[in-house]
Amino acid sequence: MFCVWLCLFTAMLFLRIPEAGESRELPEDPAREATGKPAQAPAAGKEVPASGEEEPEEGYVPPVIRVLLTDSQGGYLHREVEVSSGGGIRLGDTQVTVPPGQSEKITAADGRFIDGRILLEPEDASQGILLESVRRAQGVPAYQGSLEIYRTEQGLYIVNEVDLETYLKYVVPSEMPASCQQEALRAQAVCARTYAVKAVADQGLEEYHAHVDDTVSYQVYNNLSRQQTTDQAVDDTAGQIMTFQGEPITAYFFSTSCGYTSTDEVWSGEAGAEYLKSVYLGSDSPENVQSEEVFANFIRSRDDSDYEAEDAWYRWQTQLPAEILSRRLAEQGVGEVTDLKVLRRSSGGAVTALEVSGTEGSHGHRKRIRDPGVFIGKGDPGHEK
Repeated sequence: MFCVWLCLFTAMLFLRIPEAGESRELPEDPAREATGKPAQAPAAGKEVPASGEEEPEEGYVPPVIRVLLTDSQGGYLHREVEVSSGGGIRLGDTQVTVPPGQSEKITAADGRFIDGRILLEPEDASQGILLESVRRAQGVPAYQGSLEIYRTEQGLYIVNEVDLETYLKYVVPSEMPASCQQEALRAQAVCARTYAVKAVADQGLEEYHAHVDDTVSYQVYNNLSRQQTTDQAVDDTAGQIMTFQGEPITAYFFSTSCGYTSTDEVWSGEAGAEYLKSVYLGSDSPENVQSEEVFANFIRSRDDSDYEAEDAWYRWQTQLPAEILSRRLAEQGVGEVTDLKVLRRSSGGAVTALEVSGTEGSHGHRKRIRDPGVFIGKGDPGHEK
């Protein structure tokens, strides 16, 4: 159940058009507008197509994506970089090569930096480059394409430049279990490709010479190794992206809902993008969960017909001590927190505006107020099946 849901929200919105006679109404598919054909990711050096109606061209050449690689703790800075490759490594801006199987360590004091950069390319592209100085869930990760190491006063940054389709073959299994149904994996591949194309266009990490990083801040990349099923899903959908009015959408996806999916309202606090719609996943009629009374009744109950009712995150609970809230909101000048009031909820029931009252006043709040040390527990012991 979890497998299918990870991309079900987007799959329902964009990848499936209701058959005649179906009772559930689903939003129209902006990526398939008039003909039902999927849009295509822009090839290297090409613009995004004017509409979402084209099949990938024959001879499609995927664009490159530049990924900022984190250390084992998720930080951007690396104290040192250690690499090896079964086929050897070429230092691209020099005549130096690292023999096959030999480890090479690079620090900020390395004399081979040219203009603050060292380029590493595998002699045998099929072997990739092992980044031995970091650990992922799979152990020591191997990277296709090239690695670029940048030297700064604070430490080293590592950027992996790789073609988009290869990148996706390391994203999809890291974001979704490879054991999921093939159609769900294909949907996830289209989501991931669309998200990546939009991220490349947005140039969000330009100061790091990258487009995205390898964490949940963008998409998890190469935490798990490639799998046959996810490779197939990427190949089956090669070049396909979702567009709206000729532009790639921001293809948000998530693991679990409370029974109503959310839109990008949860980040902006404003109306969601036109192509995103909140969907109710239960078997009965949806209710207006933007109402406080309706949402309170809904979230305190459990409907076993909800698609994710068996998932551990379908319901969760946490406690926010008043002293932590007061500390987090000190800059707002409300004093000691005395009351919280929800001012607005999204179409999926998420809080998008909160009024915080205290001994010295009140403040409308949109920023995150949870302290990083506060535990959030799966499930709700108050809910009984």
